Amino acid sequence: MKGAISMIDRITEFLVPIASKMTAQRHLAAIREAFIGLMPLIIIGSFMVLINNVVLSNDPGGLFGPGSPLANTLDLTQFKEIGVSVWAATLNILALLVAYGIGYKLAQNSGMDGFLPGFVSLASVVAVMPVTTALQIAEIGSVDVSVFNGAFTSASGMFVSIIVGLLASELLIRLMKSGKLEIKMPEEVPPAVAKSFLILLPAAFVILLFAILAFILKSFFAMNIYEIINAVIQAPLQSLFQGLPGITLIMFVQNLLWAFGIHGSSIMSPFTEPVLLEAITQNAAAVTAGLQPTNIVTGPFINAYTIIGGGGCTISLLIAVFIFSKRADYKAIAKLSIVPSFFNINEPVMFGMPIVLNPILMIPVVLVPTINLIIAYFATALGLVGYTYVIVPWTTPPVLSAFLAAGGDWRSAVLAFLLIVIGTAVYLPFVLIANRTLVVQDEVDA
Repeated sequence: MKGAISMIDRITEFLVPIASKMTAQRHLAAIREAFIGLMPLIIIGSFMVLINNVVLSNDPGGLFGPGSPLANTLDLTQFKEIGVSVWAATLNILALLVAYGIGYKLAQNSGMDGFLPGFVSLASVVAVMPVTTALQIAEIGSVDVSVFNGAFTSASGMFVSIIVGLLASELLIRLMKSGKLEIKMPEEVPPAVAKSFLILLPAAFVILLFAILAFILKSFFAMNIYEIINAVIQAPLQSLFQGLPGITLIMFVQNLLWAFGIHGSSIMSPFTEPVLLEAITQNAAAVTAGLQPTNIVTGPFINAYTIIGGGGCTISLLIAVFIFSKRADYKAIAKLSIVPSFFNINEPVMFGMPIVLNPILMIPVVLVPTINLIIAYFATALGLVGYTYVIVPWTTPPVLSAFLAAGGDWRSAVLAFLLIVIGTAVYLPFVLIANRTLVVQDEVDA
């Protein structure tokens, strides 16, 4: 046991400084904070997809669809247009919203007012965006029309928004701090107007730079930045996340960080959030178009099945403690932790029991989510449960979150319940070992 503790201490000394630097890194923080700020709009758009495809639907699986007690009693499909408008105003412009958020937060994290840099970041993204598309008209043939393509403005274009947003904002910040290209106005000019002129030339330089880049790619290479980013970064990451080995490794690392007292979800979110968000919005778009979703792994999938009760699926641990633990200290912590766990908040049990740096409980904290992930992955792939396509708040109670995320699929709720039971069974032997260590410790103290 002493050897295990010594090894844990060495790993902790290695991991904690790295995690601290990643948390404080201003570019990663800007990405993380931008997504957090957008979460209300993302949830609103996602729930409108749920309402359109369940509550207002006459299709199979809908409230008024075949097999439902309310089948053919009402036709509310005309009201779907409202939901489509909300979806267009939220999820379908997500890449643009992310661009503004990153510019705003990066400037703020650099000690500047983020209002105007956010607009420059957004404008730079639009500058590299293809804004014409070929439209086939029978009488005329192919005609180029100006249009903002949802493939670029939605989550599908988010990687470009992140990369261009970071580069444009960083360049703008450096130019403004250097004082170059600065237009100084007389003191009589109102501060708000003077501030706008301070950023005028740096903003023009940055936006023009990205517009020239887009022009060069189109004119000399017949491609755009979206095609490049998709081939080099986006597509490989999507394949990694949607493949079972890749997502298993990612979740293993995330839960291992939790075991060492590092907020795994927060550390990993700048890397995982864009990919998972793109996956869920693609599923939502498919359902909206009447098609079958194709992405198994999404943010709601992870929340509903692999972090039930919080990281490590600790609600299963609490149940195992209530039933089998003989340790008064464990039961006392479990009583304090059970209510937060219903809302997927597990810091009380993580640091109170503690699980963090506990040689016994660290093992199942990594093992249980991995088992749950594999079971849920195959259950979805085999069609035993529905694909997730609705973003629900991460604080939604277990089982209910699975039900909502899969668009009201009761089978998903049953799966989440079964995973809690399986997790309890996996935690059980470790709780019994903890009982035994208490007895041994009491004998040593005596």
